[in-house]
Amino acid sequence: MNFEKISLTARLTAYMRQYSDIPFARDVANRLQAEAAFEKLLRDNELSPKDLLWYAPILEVRYKSVAETIRKSRATQVLELASGFSLRGLAMTQNPDITHIESDLEELTDEKASLVDELRRQYRLADCGNLHFVAADALAREQLQSAAKLFRRDQPIAVVNEGLLLYLSASEMTMVARNIRDLLIEFDGVWITPDFSLKQDVKDVSEQQRRFRRLVAAATERTMYDNAFDSDEQLLAFFGGLGLQPQVLNQVDTAPNVVSLDVLKLSHQILDMAKSKLKLWVLSVDQTTDGRYR
Repeated sequence: MNFEKISLTARLTAYMRQYSDIPFARDVANRLQAEAAFEKLLRDNELSPKDLLWYAPILEVRYKSVAETIRKSRATQVLELASGFSLRGLAMTQNPDITHIESDLEELTDEKASLVDELRRQYRLADCGNLHFVAADALAREQLQSAAKLFRRDQPIAVVNEGLLLYLSASEMTMVARNIRDLLIEFDGVWITPDFSLKQDVKDVSEQQRRFRRLVAAATERTMYDNAFDSDEQLLAFFGGLGLQPQVLNQVDTAPNVVSLDVLKLSHQILDMAKSKLKLWVLSVDQTTDGRYR
């Protein structure tokens, strides 16, 4: 694997997810040599594991809440944007009735397809032809439209992204939202994402979180949460301007059992303290707009 193609954040996420029971999380961590990346980060920044591992249950909750919401939506066609190495599609498509398209930048898509082939051989997993890897930039409308050609038009879709919008500018976020809105108009369905944030929530954080964000900013050359909204009212106005109707869930309430807390011997207060900020949005096209966005 060419590790120059794999971001530090992807390898850190893989390292932390391996302490959960997320399908294939440990396999991904091994493939990305996530432990070596984590230990190097600690050495280079004079950190201890406890400075970062508090984030493991947060990532586990985020993944599981999204997966559970897809399941409850009963959508059998899923388009995942900037899917990285979550391998959610490999887990979901063991059900032959589900079509899952994982999209990301081309170099990552090729690496992930290779990993999935290895895991299928290792675990003797069936290939039902319902998992697709597509090179597509969430900012490029025509690329997303092309990816969606693999879907049936008589069935609704779920568009999913996790950990994408928080790295984008406000204008980039709007572009992605419009692209997804257009897909929902065309196919019907929902957009599931935990990625919207309020300024008051992202500013009221611990010193550990600030240090983590500085590390991520240095690695990605992007500041997290630059597109955070001033208020709930502003966020609702954003949705309304796009013709989208939101349902707001809580990630902690939606996620099944969080195992990394006990595996890492972390306090359950981590999730208690973060719970109010861990929201999950399920967005659909507002039918009262009378098709004015078509």
